Amino acid sequence: MRGWFLTGAIVASITSALAPRCGAHDVPVELPTPQSIPEAWNVIEQSRTNIDDLLAANLMRDVAAQLANISGALRVLQADATNDETGKAIRDRAGQLIVDEAKLLQLSRAAMDARTQTQPAWAAWCARLKELEKSYLATTVHAEVYICPMHPLDRHLNADEKCSICGMSLVRRRLPASGVYQKPGESTLKMTVQSAPLRAGQAATVLIQLTKPDGSPIRLDDLIETHTKKIHMLINDGSLSDYHHEHPQPTAIPGQYVFTFTPTKPGPYRIWADVVPAATGIQEYVIADIPSESLALPITDRATRLSGELNGRRYELKFDTQGKQMVVNQVVVGTVSVSDAEGKAFVGLEPVMGAFAHLVAFNEDGKTVLHIHPYSRTPTGLDDRAGPAFAFKFYAPTPGFYRLYCQVQIGGQQQFVPFGLTVQSGENKK
Repeated sequence: MRGWFLTGAIVASITSALAPRCGAHDVPVELPTPQSIPEAWNVIEQSRTNIDDLLAANLMRDVAAQLANISGALRVLQADATNDETGKAIRDRAGQLIVDEAKLLQLSRAAMDARTQTQPAWAAWCARLKELEKSYLATTVHAEVYICPMHPLDRHLNADEKCSICGMSLVRRRLPASGVYQKPGESTLKMTVQSAPLRAGQAATVLIQLTKPDGSPIRLDDLIETHTKKIHMLINDGSLSDYHHEHPQPTAIPGQYVFTFTPTKPGPYRIWADVVPAATGIQEYVIADIPSESLALPITDRATRLSGELNGRRYELKFDTQGKQMVVNQVVVGTVSVSDAEGKAFVGLEPVMGAFAHLVAFNEDGKTVLHIHPYSRTPTGLDDRAGPAFAFKFYAPTPGFYRLYCQVQIGGQQQFVPFGLTVQSGENKK
């Protein structure tokens, strides 16, 4: 099992974050109309990159939203263009790009081979966009937009300015590629671990050190809060059968954080620090391993398991696959339903980290993680309750076996219910 613990950064997550206030897993707010030419270009450039990612992931339905972002920004460029020859050229080129966007939209919605048909047309569209870029300064085309974490509609072009509403420091705005799946950024942070060798059944105190690329410490102020916390620590053993979710607390040493947990399995444990650096506004997973004197257990249970019982309640997981196999790069709607010991619908799910449930899936490759939240109802307060069912969208970027955990809170206690499923690499087959 040594290969399971090779460090890596190919991690995937269900995420979206228009503004840091929303966090890395929340539903994005509606994109406002750009209020300047640099902001318009920022929208165009980010949306263009997002479409590249969506085409690579075969998420064709989300392409339309990115095209709409670009169309609105191009209209801002048209409205600002002067009446001289240069301005006329800008209006003509922007207008033609908007017209061509309609064709791209039709191709992206094709019933068959949408990606294959869209990719060459998209490449040609991007080449024409390059011609429009020549009418602007590079600093304008590649401008960054900065927003307030608490007031994301307060937009600035200078990172050193403060929020005009509350005076808070600004962070870089990032536009989501998808409300279903967005690959986290490559890790820009480094995490080191200090811990005595793990022993099954014994509580372990773990110290982690988070640092920037230049070696300076990562303080809490350097991170954006997502789902009520700035650091989510996902923990699992080599057999993927002992999942823990902890929130490290800062120590007196800058950049150092501590958490405790009790492993139930032998061997080293892998940890994924789920964070969003304020410097980038992009979610990352920083990976490290907690050592042990014993060897990790292999994954022996690869059975498909879509139901489970815990503390007298039954949890049922269903996917709307329409009788087909689950395959990579496809969105599948799933539903988890909860019932009590008598089979009655359970409606006592409590808010936990800003949601009524969290689902985390670990792929057998030891790298890929999916962090999923229900897309239906969200808590309105700590006294709010929900159930018996909640829906979510499942997207697997990597084939293979997944151990998926449903995390809920009942009676003030967090509970983790395991499921198992395998995602195929080929096309859907009945």
